[in-house]
Amino acid sequence: MKRLKIALLSTITSEILGYVIERLLGHEIPIHSVIMDSKISDDKDASIWRERTQGQLPLIPLWQFEGFRIPFYFFSNHSSKATTKFVQDSNIDLLVNVGTPRILKENILNAPKIGVLNCHPGLLPGFRGCTCVEWAIYLDEKIGNTVHLMSKNIDEGPVLIQESLLFEKSDQYHDVRTKVYRHSFELMARGVKKIIDNPLHDFKHAEYVKNGRYFKVIDDDRMNEVLNKINSGSYKYQK
Repeated sequence: MKRLKIALLSTITSEILGYVIERLLGHEIPIHSVIMDSKISDDKDASIWRERTQGQLPLIPLWQFEGFRIPFYFFSNHSSKATTKFVQDSNIDLLVNVGTPRILKENILNAPKIGVLNCHPGLLPGFRGCTCVEWAIYLDEKIGNTVHLMSKNIDEGPVLIQESLLFEKSDQYHDVRTKVYRHSFELMARGVKKIIDNPLHDFKHAEYVKNGRYFKVIDDDRMNEVLNKINSGSYKYQK
């Protein structure tokens, strides 16, 4: 059986890169390379991460994986011609989005043979867009993750795996967010494993999600309602 070439798209300041690498290696999934974008997260991004996780997901230093000899390559932009050429020349089968700071253009989406895999923190197509976890709490609907192949339209594409989560009455906002993150790391690895284990399946023609609802960043007033609801244990899916 042919061994797939799998590369990751990320940045040097990514809080989630170490966790995704950890789960992929935990599933014995070989990583061809990590393709790094030059754009780094700002103070606002770091503040949002701290608010959501409250220290429950400390940064995993990348040197922990030095024994696996995973090469890192640096490019100015994930959607650049240089990145596209690297992916094509390296015969990459699958790219995995691990926090790209870009809206990926068609040239890079089409560069790998299978596509670009993403894990979206919302149940598509009902929750496309931003702060989907918070909107789900506000609307008393299910929170979940969706692993899908990316398309030119945001939060659309063929779905490989989709799962919802339940939470404890005692869970606070940061507990919910941390559980969603941890679930997404594992679900992403399972999505990659599904592709590896089914080499003859055409995942590009899996169930394609589109349309649905698209959400903007939740406003402060609604966010306060979300915090009150989840911290009081009154969200519908806190059992």
